[in-house]
Amino acid sequence: YSNSVLALDPATGDLEWYYQFVPGETHDLDEVFESVLIDHDGRRSLFKMGKLGILWELDRTTGAFVAAHDLGYQTVLDVDPRTGQVTYRPGMIPRAGVELEFCPNFLGIRNWYASAYHPGTQALYIPIHPTCVSGVFTELPQEIGNNYYANRGWNGRGSTVHPDSEGYAGHLIAMDIDSGEILWRHSMATRPRSAALTTGGGLVVGADTDRHLYIHDAANGNVLFQTRLPASVQGFPITYAVDGRQYVAAPVGGNRSNAIYVFALPE
Repeated sequence: YSNSVLALDPATGDLEWYYQFVPGETHDLDEVFESVLIDHDGRRSLFKMGKLGILWELDRTTGAFVAAHDLGYQTVLDVDPRTGQVTYRPGMIPRAGVELEFCPNFLGIRNWYASAYHPGTQALYIPIHPTCVSGVFTELPQEIGNNYYANRGWNGRGSTVHPDSEGYAGHLIAMDIDSGEILWRHSMATRPRSAALTTGGGLVVGADTDRHLYIHDAANGNVLFQTRLPASVQGFPITYAVDGRQYVAAPVGGNRSNAIYVFALPE
């Protein structure tokens, strides 16, 4: 069940269905992270995007494949648009001692900083950081208890910003869930380490690691407010209301500046 979604009966724990995105994945580019549950076009769907930057849509009642929209940054595999079947591209399956270059690096085109959905725009807002990497995989003794993080069998030659990223290390993108079209993007000099957040009032909250917090118009991406904090936003902003006033709170960390910063929206 690696790189899979599993649907379990909550009463019994029985497996109702599962869908495996990338069988035999060998680059540490796992298709995991949050599942976004959206009802649209008469279908109860599950959306997921992992490290490869492919937005998968499944029918969450049956687990059937519906669609896959590739952002176009990964160079590892191809997905059949009709069936969802995955095929590795020529030369992309690692061999010990053979130089290999692929996109993205092990952090992925996106990582655990979650996307956010807005029903008014029918879009997912996704923080991404496209890269490429080169290096050599090496043999490891098959021993129980191998320390993966101490010796994972990879001699890296370094990673770079993806050539199609136009020199930007990160972006917040708005992606149409039906077509996969990028509706707008906010490009940043540094990669994001903050999840996206949407509000019912049509706002999207994002951040970069150069300490900026941004609040966008969900429809067009315009920056309605921005500020620079003592450290970068790390994790998941939230929004809440007290006595009819709405607030946005963001966890800020690093540089000995660990704090929660709270902003009040206009009355």
